[in-house]
Amino acid sequence: MTSCFLSYSESYRPLMETLRRLLEILEFKIDVFDGPDLDRPPLAEFQHRVLAADCVVLLLGPREPRPGQQDIEPAPWPAEEGIYAVAKEKPVALFVHPGTRIPETLRTLQTPARFDFWSADDFVKNVHNIMKHLLDLKRRIDLPAGNQPFVFTKLIARNRIQRDGTLKIDIYHEVVARQQCARFHHHLDTGMDTRADARIRLTTPDAYDIEATLQSGLHHVTLAFEGVTERVIPYFVNVDPPLAPGERLGYRREFTLNNFFPLSLSELAKLAGEEGFPEAYKVDGKAYYGRVWDVLYEMESIQVAIHFPRKVTIRSKRAAAFALPSRTLNALETERCSSNDCLSLDEAADSGERILCLKVRRPLMNHQYVLLYEPND
Repeated sequence: MTSCFLSYSESYRPLMETLRRLLEILEFKIDVFDGPDLDRPPLAEFQHRVLAADCVVLLLGPREPRPGQQDIEPAPWPAEEGIYAVAKEKPVALFVHPGTRIPETLRTLQTPARFDFWSADDFVKNVHNIMKHLLDLKRRIDLPAGNQPFVFTKLIARNRIQRDGTLKIDIYHEVVARQQCARFHHHLDTGMDTRADARIRLTTPDAYDIEATLQSGLHHVTLAFEGVTERVIPYFVNVDPPLAPGERLGYRREFTLNNFFPLSLSELAKLAGEEGFPEAYKVDGKAYYGRVWDVLYEMESIQVAIHFPRKVTIRSKRAAAFALPSRTLNALETERCSSNDCLSLDEAADSGERILCLKVRRPLMNHQYVLLYEPND
């Protein structure tokens, strides 16, 4: 359980009790001095308690209410404890009584939630800001370990081959920000296939869609293409307003493209005879085709699937993992990907689609995951 040091002055003790109950509801373990200011133990003990806590909630107000006054000196205990917490780089949620002078060290910390510490009505009026600060603090503490600016917790990429000869690619990401994030870079490409005829293109310039799912009411997402070629379609997903540290967002994109998947063994054999056909797609004397996904960031899981029309049958399937940038085969990871827990071929009962799927938990960073199939004639 996340431990929290709650810093306050006895002059606004009722507010401390209310905040303590809110923190307990949010499953914080609270450390707070529950007594008069004059009976407080030495500062060194409080410094030790701040160091032991995962975070600090700081109620910065004066010794007594002074309505209408500005630049009021804060009560000494919370001011000193807040300054020490910032010096030790502890995550802090700051709440300020209007008119209280904020020490210089704390001024650039964050935009505090401001409300009258002695007014229950003002507390209720600002409870949405208060809860936002507490939830933001919890998200910051609950972030997974690592030094990337964000972590993709989930990827689902579905390649749906249509009867009209087009391909719909539906891609879904969930991301958690470790620091403020407003832009995420992605791309569609021909993977390992470098044949002269290997192309990827939208059927029309506007043949795409994007939507936010998780936190959709708080953030607006847009898609912007940049530097499109016949082999790669780079694009950015822009988020407005930006994600704050600890915030989670899900966003889905759908593209309608030319279909580049061979649907028969004879078609695949023709491609395999062309220069630029991937050597990695040739295994044990057989030619395969498939989809590639690069894992360049920390991720909890990826799922890559190819949906074949009902009349297309699949003779065999394979999966592989290559280390980047050398593209050398990782034998152990390939063995894991080839297990029944990761690699599957199923038939949808309603549509008759054959769905080839690769699911990998905790994929390795800087690795390329390949899903391969061999069609029947």
